[in-house]
Amino acid sequence: MLVPDQSHINRVRDALWQRSGGGASIMVGSGFSRNALGTRPDAEALPMWGDLVEEMSHELYPQGAGGPSASDSPLRLAQEYKTAFGRSHLHRFLQQLVRDDDFRPGGKHTRLLRLPWRDVFTTNWDTLLERARTSVAERAYSVVRNMDEIPLANRPRIVKLHGSFPAYFPLIFTEEDYRTYPKKFAPFVNTVQQAMMESVFCLIGFSGDDPNFLRWSGWVRDNLGEAAPKIYLAGWLNLSFHRRRMLEDRNVVPIDLARHPRAREWPDHLCHDYATEWILYTLEQGQPYDVTNWPSPEE
Repeated sequence: MLVPDQSHINRVRDALWQRSGGGASIMVGSGFSRNALGTRPDAEALPMWGDLVEEMSHELYPQGAGGPSASDSPLRLAQEYKTAFGRSHLHRFLQQLVRDDDFRPGGKHTRLLRLPWRDVFTTNWDTLLERARTSVAERAYSVVRNMDEIPLANRPRIVKLHGSFPAYFPLIFTEEDYRTYPKKFAPFVNTVQQAMMESVFCLIGFSGDDPNFLRWSGWVRDNLGEAAPKIYLAGWLNLSFHRRRMLEDRNVVPIDLARHPRAREWPDHLCHDYATEWILYTLEQGQPYDVTNWPSPEE
């Protein structure tokens, strides 16, 4: 069944499987980590930006007085938290909330890595992608956790852009972290921008107002200007007409599964899961037929 954004996902799919050209790269956001499986029955879901904001607000303002307003940036609140308690406490806070050891990669992590990406970038601190690579025999991913590893790693790579558990710090989280990132982590920014220029670039696991998405797309526009290529943002986005136009004006092409013809039939708590399933299935269907799979003649 075709969706209104079918031509855009087809563009990513065709670039992904073509044998010549730049191929396709992907950036994975925190929403994709919701596909992880708990290692124990009482494991709670991995937190999203709203959950982190709520927990920081509770610690900073236990009585509620003087707390953040709805318009406050999550990055500014994180900056306030770091100023109040220090960087080490901030890292412990994030490790306690994200609880990387309580989860293992799900089937969607493995399926994503089986696709022939040129590179896989992620802003996530968890280790789900790098653990999932051990189940993908057909793709030998290198893992890049700091800038020194960039020239040493062979493609395809899993590039951890914002730090990584358990010990690759700093974890990029505060307003100051994002402000200084292009200068302090210029090799990472250059690597992403090069991938965007040389390959079709898709994002998954991000919302249209995700701080990571907003910052990365902004850096691309600031540095590449009119030469900036289109970026494909795929998922259950549920964009309004005006929000969609705003993204398109910024060279971001939404692949919004909220526009799927059967989306109204999907249960609310499964919308993101169904959207991710559709995206992966559509991308998988672009694989060219392997003539070596022809049946052998009977002897």
